[in-house]
Amino acid sequence: MRHPIVQYTLWLFIIALFHGGILWGIDVSLAPLYFWESYALNVGLTVLFLWGLLAAFNRLSYYVAWIFMAASALKFLLFFILLWPLFKSDGTISIYEKTTFLTPYLSSLILETRILIAKLNKI
Repeated sequence: MRHPIVQYTLWLFIIALFHGGILWGIDVSLAPLYFWESYALNVGLTVLFLWGLLAAFNRLSYYVAWIFMAASALKFLLFFILLWPLFKSDGTISIYEKTTFLTPYLSSLILETRILIAKLNKI
């Protein structure tokens, strides 16, 4: 079995290709949507948080849920600090910009949750 972080990264890469392919198919440019920046932020932070959660799992197993919720909140806060100003720079936020953040964020959240549930079920 592969390491959960490797599996997560592969799944999110597939999701990014699928999402980018849909946008390309409907002739929407990825650059003004900050597509790659959004995916890089979500993937990078989730890999970091997931690594920390899996490392802390043995020593702090009672606090894993709290750490998970704090990491998710921090990821959302960093979105508002780093990406929100970029999205609002043209004065409007399109549905494409919203989905450019929400797709990797929700995909990351679902995959993180699945990995942690599988880990918790082994206890």
